[in-house]
Amino acid sequence: MKAVWKTTLEGAMDESLLAVDLYNQPRQPRSLEGFYVHMHLAWLYLLHAEFKREGVDIRYKYPNGRLKKIDGEPKTWDLKKSIAYKWPEINPVRANLEITIAIRNKIEHRYHEAVAALTAGYAHSLLINFEDELTSCFGAKYSLGDQMRFPIYVGYISALSTARRESLVEDLPVNTRDFLAQLKSGIDDSIANDLHLEFRVTLVQTVGSSGAADRALNFIRESDLTKEQRNVLSSLGKTGAVVVREQNRPVSGAGMMRPAVVAREVQRQIPFRFTTNDCVKAWRKLNCRPGTGNQHPERTIEKYCVYDEPHGDYVYTAAFIAKIVKETSTEDKYRTFLGKAPKPKVEPVS
Repeated sequence: MKAVWKTTLEGAMDESLLAVDLYNQPRQPRSLEGFYVHMHLAWLYLLHAEFKREGVDIRYKYPNGRLKKIDGEPKTWDLKKSIAYKWPEINPVRANLEITIAIRNKIEHRYHEAVAALTAGYAHSLLINFEDELTSCFGAKYSLGDQMRFPIYVGYISALSTARRESLVEDLPVNTRDFLAQLKSGIDDSIANDLHLEFRVTLVQTVGSSGAADRALNFIRESDLTKEQRNVLSSLGKTGAVVVREQNRPVSGAGMMRPAVVAREVQRQIPFRFTTNDCVKAWRKLNCRPGTGNQHPERTIEKYCVYDEPHGDYVYTAAFIAKIVKETSTEDKYRTFLGKAPKPKVEPVS
């Protein structure tokens, strides 16, 4: 018999694929609203699948402990409650979800195309964050990457299409324009430019021959560009990632992190101090690797940790960070997980 969380997870994946189908059909009535509705359902099911697998009770209860019910069935957490349990208040993934919920509730159908253009970065991050959460918690076999394609389109490529977009934005009611402009006004500065909040991209056409192994699209972070490349990007009036063609090169240990990086990233995402010593406590708590000197250092939980044989030490995954963040996002969770009282952040981990 299939575990309940697996059924819920399959529902999450189905909802996300339906959402993308709708988003890529701009002539479909209410396609933008449909995208947000189904993506938020996908997120709700995904978080519920996580909670169910981990034994978290997601049922609403009255103060006396009795279950709240709807049509005889226990009422379970809504998306707002699930988000608050999953992430600390200052977190780019949480902020993206909260902003897109606000967008969904504000969409005016007469101005569908303009709103879609102005909020595309939030929509893209909503999907990318979903894929990251899905694969980091349940493994690469659940990835949606092989079921989606970069859409074929001509919008915003020609000068006429750009003028059309600008005209649509100008026709927006003042209150709608103000609402969209103020979406990020209350966002903490530490996450305001995080791509998990809003994904922005510039498409750069490339020329030249290509081999069978070349990818048509390759995403490169702005921080990885040279000073000259950033100056060119700035002259375009854009920020974010750049899509360029690049030669494929094998990378050993791509995406893996050492304890200092883990500590810095965890501390960035939680409201408390987190050090490399806490990283040691975390891997011991999760029992995801052997202790120092063990005869079989390779016996790790690969989801969280891998033994780096050439260097004789261990490297950690994004899933390891996500797990720690989840277990230390509140004072009570931090105390239970690390066995000590949390301290406020004073300065970044060096």
